[in-house]
Amino acid sequence: MKALAFLVCILLFSALSGTAVLRVSYGGQTNKFYMADRLITGLTVIVGMAESVHLGAVFAGYSFGKAVHFFAAECVFLGILSLGILLWMRHSRGKRQGAGQRAQNRSVCTPFLFGVTMVFVLMILYQIVTILSGDSVYRTGDMTAETVESFLQSDGVYQVNPLTGEAYEAGVPLRVQILCLPTLYAVFCRMSGQGAVELVWKQVPLFVLLMSYLAFHSLAGALWTKEEDREKRMLFMAIVSVLFSVGDYLYGMDGFGLLHCGCRGVTIRGTILLPYVFSLTLRHRWKTVLFCILAEACVVWTLYGMGSCLLAALGMGAVRIWQIHRNRGLRGAGKEV
Repeated sequence: MKALAFLVCILLFSALSGTAVLRVSYGGQTNKFYMADRLITGLTVIVGMAESVHLGAVFAGYSFGKAVHFFAAECVFLGILSLGILLWMRHSRGKRQGAGQRAQNRSVCTPFLFGVTMVFVLMILYQIVTILSGDSVYRTGDMTAETVESFLQSDGVYQVNPLTGEAYEAGVPLRVQILCLPTLYAVFCRMSGQGAVELVWKQVPLFVLLMSYLAFHSLAGALWTKEEDREKRMLFMAIVSVLFSVGDYLYGMDGFGLLHCGCRGVTIRGTILLPYVFSLTLRHRWKTVLFCILAEACVVWTLYGMGSCLLAALGMGAVRIWQIHRNRGLRGAGKEV
């Protein structure tokens, strides 16, 4: 019950902060965003907050307890600021119009839509059961839970080796020190009162699974934008869920990452950030792409921040520039675009 309440609080904070960021970035165009946009953007905000307190603990040397207090203060400040921004920029008329449009665009559930929806639901239930089973965690080459526990026990960030319980002899590589996920998980453990194993191996993978489907849902919405394309979007989601379920046979596959090591940064990058970047670029929401690029640099080692999200954005940007020049050329030639 405590874990569920804490998850709800994280989702509410993500929605609040993400909505505020989108409202400031895009003004009145926020009615074109999905709830997935608000939640995933809020997730990148949380990662950024964790990175700030993590770097402070690593390089300024203050205790983990202070890092928790600083993170809580950031949450309170950003929550109040986000609420103030939303109240100030609220457009009640636009909300009423949006609700009216949604009511008018409701369509009948066809047998095909019902069938693919049931496949999707069954796959998700199977994945949840797999994550919650005790033997599903792939532990080879990963010490996230042990590192989180060392932070909690030593009241410091990278002060003791999680394998020996003693101080590091050769230190910790900088490329590892700058990644904030262990600190974020440890902060969540302290704030929620959960143990490291329970949160890192079960709660976080469930949260990552949810956010992953939200990212792919936004991608489906970017690929099929019309209301009558509901069946196509649902079929896409069902295919994704099936691929996740059957793709857990080998380390490195996205399905394996979600079902067996959902706490790792590479899983977050591959199943949340990357599909969301493609969704944003297809919808030409380039400002929000920057949050994904920065979030990846905080959770996965990249070459000076130049990771997969940046490369995907550059590739999609090049395609967009080519399309613009091609369309201009066609207009100049008197042809229809």
